[in-house]
Amino acid sequence: MSEFTSFKTDTLIIGAGICGLHLGNKLLTPSMILEKSQGLGGRIANRRIQDLGFDHGAPYLKDDPLLKNLFQEQHLLQDIQEHGEGIFLKNSMTKLPKKMANDLLIKKSTKAELIYKSNQCWTVLTENKVEFFGKSLVLTAPLPQSLELLSRSQIQYPQELNLISYTKALMALVILKGNTKPDLVYSEPIHSVLSMNDRDLHPRGFVVRGTPEFSEKFFNEKDDVALEQLILCFKKGFSTNIEIEYQELKKWRYVNPLSPLPCPYIEVAPGLFITGDAFLYPDVRGSLHGAIHLAEKLNKS
Repeated sequence: MSEFTSFKTDTLIIGAGICGLHLGNKLLTPSMILEKSQGLGGRIANRRIQDLGFDHGAPYLKDDPLLKNLFQEQHLLQDIQEHGEGIFLKNSMTKLPKKMANDLLIKKSTKAELIYKSNQCWTVLTENKVEFFGKSLVLTAPLPQSLELLSRSQIQYPQELNLISYTKALMALVILKGNTKPDLVYSEPIHSVLSMNDRDLHPRGFVVRGTPEFSEKFFNEKDDVALEQLILCFKKGFSTNIEIEYQELKKWRYVNPLSPLPCPYIEVAPGLFITGDAFLYPDVRGSLHGAIHLAEKLNKS
């Protein structure tokens, strides 16, 4: 993976989530990925506390033949752990995007501000006023973010795309003073409690995820209000008193799209595409299918 200040390529990709990374690996001609954050993987995210990890993004990936093929390509089959909710990886979910990025050109901490067509190329102007050029441009960020960029750039797109909404997620990252586990069943407002010890991450760490309804209700409240609610309910899962050493709230505005579109991608203008998890399937399957279908089209052009 290389770092640089500007570049001209065949395909510019905005977003280094699974869709953008998979597309970059499937293209037969040069490409470059622009990523607004400092990390890779989008909602496959890991937070380090006390130098130990917390998988606070996507807790599981939905099983799919394309996903199994991807794990095989990245030599990660031996790290797969099966669960009723899907698949996870020991020692952090972020092993997947990090391995996918090895042979790609990626510019991190680079936020697209405007896009426009000039001299038969698509141009991306970044927040830092740097221009990047591509014969084709692909937006893979969560759909509302892609549409916001198109609107800001005064580029027309099908207005029905505005109807796609996403669930939100609020979660508490918790470290206990003692090494113990909940022994009672959780109910609303808690969606799930993930032990990081089970993933060979923090031995006393838990990710306490609120339900979509709870997350929607408290998303714009002060962080300590939602955190207090989650911690209170988390403690009720233990039959004995517990002490908390550390607690922190994490927020995801775009988790799962509701009513994904029935196509793998949309070409909103010649050479300008939108794809990602709002297409076909409301999770990583949509990202993988969209990347493969779009790569097939771009490789033929």
